Amino acid sequence: MRGIIKTSTAALMLISMSGNVWATTAESAVCASREDIFAVQAAAVQQKLMVAAFSCQATQLYNRFVTTYQKDLQASDLALQNFFRHLYGQAGIANYHSFKTRLANMSSIRSVHDTQGYCADALATFDAAFINRKSLPVFLASQTTTADNAFPRCQVLTASTNNTLSRR
Repeated sequence: MRGIIKTSTAALMLISMSGNVWATTAESAVCASREDIFAVQAAAVQQKLMVAAFSCQATQLYNRFVTTYQKDLQASDLALQNFFRHLYGQAGIANYHSFKTRLANMSSIRSVHDTQGYCADALATFDAAFINRKSLPVFLASQTTTADNAFPRCQVLTASTNNTLSRR
């Protein structure tokens, strides 16, 4: 009983600390490019799987994931840092670290509330990552993350055949 109370208290504290997780970041974003969204999704999936490494005793799977996608993960993390620098200027790196911490905290809270469900979902994510290991973008396209709507997406304008611009 005492363990449940401690766990619940810790979860409540993390929820309170994070508040509305995306409110601050979404308000200040002009828009996120396709590359920015990819970087946000990569960070969300990586944080989810990092929490699974500890919560689900999946350290070997997480290490395999990181080594399989190492170059793409490093490139997307650099793109995420650049995105946050673009959004927040000199405060960009601090906001980048806060964002990644919030992603990890949200995953941790989910794992505490439903460990079996969280671990089952994480194992399915690991499976999908290893099936599609030729390309991180292909793998991420099949994933839904907690950060999918964290930033408004830039509209892509294309030229139509009747010489007007159309929005997609």
